[in-house]
Order: sequence, then structure tokens, then C-alpha cells
Amino acid sequence: MRPDLFAGVFRLGVRQKIVLVLIAVLALALGVSGWLALEGQKRDILRETQRQGEDLTRFVSQALSFSVVAYDYHTIDLLLNELAKSQDIGYVKVTSRKGNVMAEAGAPADADHHWILFQADILLDGAKVGELTLGLDNRRIIRQWEEAGLSLLGKEALIIVIITVGVFLALSYIVVRPLMIISRSLDEGVDIRGKILRDIPLDTGDEFGRLARQYNDIRSQLNQANEQLQTKVDLAGEKLRETNLQLLARTKELEQLTVTDPLTGLYNRRHFERLTVSELAISLRQREPSSVLMIDIDHFKRVNDTYGHDVGDKVLRDVAGILTEVFRKSDAICRVGGEEFIALCYGAYKRDALAIGEKIRKSIEAHAFPGVSAAVVTVSIGIASYSGESGEITADDLLSQVDKALYHSKQLGRNRVSHFADIGSGAGAGQAT
Repeated sequence: MRPDLFAGVFRLGVRQKIVLVLIAVLALALGVSGWLALEGQKRDILRETQRQGEDLTRFVSQALSFSVVAYDYHTIDLLLNELAKSQDIGYVKVTSRKGNVMAEAGAPADADHHWILFQADILLDGAKVGELTLGLDNRRIIRQWEEAGLSLLGKEALIIVIITVGVFLALSYIVVRPLMIISRSLDEGVDIRGKILRDIPLDTGDEFGRLARQYNDIRSQLNQANEQLQTKVDLAGEKLRETNLQLLARTKELEQLTVTDPLTGLYNRRHFERLTVSELAISLRQREPSSVLMIDIDHFKRVNDTYGHDVGDKVLRDVAGILTEVFRKSDAICRVGGEEFIALCYGAYKRDALAIGEKIRKSIEAHAFPGVSAAVVTVSIGIASYSGESGEITADDLLSQVDKALYHSKQLGRNRVSHFADIGSGAGAGQAT
């Protein structure tokens, strides 16, 4: 026969090589592990049984010494009965120094072959005053022996170590070496545009060699396709960036329109409701001081009827401008109705809100509105505040209070500032003279 025919028959692939190594290593590992496991179980169980019986017998004999000397049969009997009820003790007996049985509990020592007997002298000040016989129930020990098979799981760690060493040595040459060659070729042979620059320099007779040859054949085809695709991607990416910028600008514009009153440029009612649900509610829950001002233009319908809606719109824009100048940058000013405005002042106490409200009232009263007679445009203002120190309050509570304060200003003749806390107290409010 030709030599190349024998080479083809005995040429093994990666999987076959690894299987052969694993079989040999596993056979050795299981033999060693099984023997070690059985020997370890036997030693451990015998040692644990002996230690438990000796410790328990010694402890009980010490506890009984005074009762035996005192011939306290009642106490000895109680203790032995309690011991006999335990899981592992089936028989216990105490005899005096003369050999007389003082107490006995459980089945006799010769009545059950499951007992393992332990004996210990009962000592007091080094002198023997009696003897304790204790029968340990070895049925649990037998079960422990049977269940000790589970401990073989721990011994499997040894098997894993042995297998790992064998597999590691096999894989190091059979698998890892070709993979490292392939990995280095891929790492060094790909540029930033995804073009594969190098072939895999691997020409073996196993699966890795065949894989390398297939990869090298495909590489040239992929590079050609990648060039064509990259050109199309560049063009599409440029168009996509332009479209995204346009969409972003349009989105910001639409977002601004949804929260802005088109006439005054202030926040609209929808945004005000969102603020009360989110920011104002959170501020109140965290016990931060806050104030709400509600501003209403007095007799605004009369202005529209007398001077026309165009003049009325100009009045609204001028009032919005005054509000923007007086309020702080952190305050949120909203137009919530035809001639009604609300401002949320975070961190503002009552005195701060009253000062702001009075400044607004005077500024509007003194302002010369185009096309409107002097002293025609005035505002009524209601204020409600939360100091952060009182009890729990909600945004709805604060809005209800500010609405009552505004109503109070209108009842007193308009063109004035009223705080909810002062209603009914007789405190003065800013007003026209």
C-alpha cells in the first residue's frame, strides 16, 4: 500500500484528538477519585461517630455528678428521659459506684442492634461516684453513610482538575495554537473601514487548515463587496445626517410650540398643568418653600369692548413683558386663561411673594398701554405660599388657596394684592389710592 493511504486513515481531526485525550484522562481521574472518596467517607464517618459519642458521654457524666452524689433520683431520671428523646440517643443508664442502677431510659442496650454503646465514669473532684452508659443510635449514621455519596460531588473537583490539565495540554497544541494564528491574522489584518488585509498563514490537514483555506478564498470576495458597499454607505450616511439635523431642529421647534402661548410667549396652560404635577408637587413633598401668584387683569372685557381686540392683545403682550421683567429667572410664568396668569415661584416665602406681587401691581398700574386711557389697566393678584415647615400640602391645595386669595382681591375692589394667609386676619393689602 502507498504511504499516503496510511496517512489518510490515521489522520485524525480536532474532535477525534480531543475525545481520545479526554477518554484516557477521564479513566484515570475516575479511578483515583473513587478510591479517595470511599476512603475519605469511611474515615470521616467513623471519626465523627466516635467523637460525638465520647463528647456527649463526657458532657452528660459531668452534668450528673452532683445529682449522683446526692442520690437525687428524680433529677437523674428527668435528665435521662430528656436525653432519650433526642434524635441520636436511644438508651441511657446511670449506675452508682456500687453498681446499682439509679436510672435508666430508652430501650435496653441489648434490645436493638442499632445502638453503639459508650461508657464514662461519673467523677466528682476526681473521684468516681458512678458510671454512665449511653447508647448512640447509629441509624442516622448509616443514613449519613448512604448520603455521604453526595460528598462525591466535592471529589469531582479533583476529576475536573485532572481533566482540565489534560484538556489544557491537548488544546494548547491542537486547538489554541491554530486559533492564535487565526486571531493574530484577524487582529492585524483589518483596517478601520473593515477591509481584511491579510490571509491566514495556516496550512494543516485538520479542520483549522481547511477553515483557513476557505477563509482566504472568501477574503478577496468580501473585500471587493466591502468596497462597493462602503461607497453606498458613505452616501447614505451623509443623507441620514442631514435628515437627522432637520428633524432635530423641527422637533425642538414643535416642542417649544406645544408649551408656549403664541400671543405672549409665556408658558401655556398645558405646560402649567405639567409643572404642577411634576416640579411643584415634588417641591412640596420635599418640604421646600414655594409660592404661587395668580394675576388677573381687571375688567379686561371692558378693554376689548372699548378699544378693540387688537388693543386687548397688545395689553396682554405688555402685561406679559412686565411679568417677565419682575419675576426671577427661576420662576415659571404661564398664561392659563384669556387675561389670567399664574407664576410658580420655587424657594419663595410669603414675604418674597408679597413683594413681587406688589411690584407687579404698581408696575402695571403705572404703565402706559398704547391706545388705552391712563389708569384703565390694573390687575388683581392672589398669593398662596408654603413655608416648608407646616404640615403636608399638595399642589392642588396650594392652587385652591391662591384662587381664593384672588377672589378676595376682587371682592375688595380689585387692583390689589391678597395673600391667602391674611384672609380674615384684617391684614392690609396693596391697593390703588
